[in-house]
Amino acid sequence: MRAIKALTVLAVLATAAWCGYWFIGMRALDRAITNGLAHVPEVSAEAHHIQGFPNRFDVTLDQPRLAVDGVEWTAPFVQLFALTYRLNHLVAVFAHDQAISAHGVQATLHSSDLRASLQMEAGLDLPLDRFTLVGRDLDLQLDQSTHSFDALRLATRRVAGNEHELAVLAENVFPDPALMTGFDPDGLWPRRFEVLRADAELEFDRPLDRHLFDGPEPRLTRVTLTGGRIKSPEYDILAAGRLTPGDDGMLSGDVTLTVTGWRLLLERARAAGLLTPEYHGLLTETLAAMAVGESGDTIEAPLSVRNGDVHIGPLLLGTLPASDLQTKGFSGLSALCGTDSF
Repeated sequence: MRAIKALTVLAVLATAAWCGYWFIGMRALDRAITNGLAHVPEVSAEAHHIQGFPNRFDVTLDQPRLAVDGVEWTAPFVQLFALTYRLNHLVAVFAHDQAISAHGVQATLHSSDLRASLQMEAGLDLPLDRFTLVGRDLDLQLDQSTHSFDALRLATRRVAGNEHELAVLAENVFPDPALMTGFDPDGLWPRRFEVLRADAELEFDRPLDRHLFDGPEPRLTRVTLTGGRIKSPEYDILAAGRLTPGDDGMLSGDVTLTVTGWRLLLERARAAGLLTPEYHGLLTETLAAMAVGESGDTIEAPLSVRNGDVHIGPLLLGTLPASDLQTKGFSGLSALCGTDSF
């Protein structure tokens, strides 16, 4: 009987201590949010609330606003969740509608579900480690057009030092029909893309941690494109390699393209006036020698890119336009860095 009484007393004391820990942590968190909103002009909210007793801290921000370098995001609310014993891992759940403006361009994003996961390494500075953003049933309204996605995933993870890997994947993408008709009245190009994906490496000049808004903005020192995919019902284009922009924005590097449905792709390019009949014939003969598989409908083509000029062997395929991936200020990109890959 004494043992049962002793265990009961210990249980009551432990519960009381845990409750005290939650209320102390809640007050500290409330002060931190209030001070942060007061001293970081880029972030604001009309009000905030904390719930989740006893095992979580659930924070709701009403009418949040984030404004960085000409880009502004607002929403009716955003909810942040963290376990009391794992504060370096945050989960965010967003409202169904978001408003975004960038340098005078207005956009709205509607989704049936949009949430994010942010993991920071344990320590005083809390450097970003992994970040994942997942959305379902999205509609992006931009000007007078609406683009739909069944799913959207964005993920980054820190691999070494200040280097992060980034992957962006969109599934079942339906560009705005009216916009596509205006761009392609003959219907030569797809109206649906099963997969759109881009992979890259980003390197910054400083860690992305809790000191993000202290001192000068982190700067991108290197951007390297490492892969991509465009898959439609008619063809599949997969790229793997490394392309890095120079100071002038022109890409250089080596990449291997694996293309299924390449004959149809070339025919569509000829019909659209992107290839002359003579060049179409020459390119078809060259690529046919690289075809693999029984049908010969798949090719693997190693490409060399030098200052934007794309070569397959000695043959010049064309010139890529200058990219906008030169190293530049933070401009909101650090919010993407740190994350789960797929």
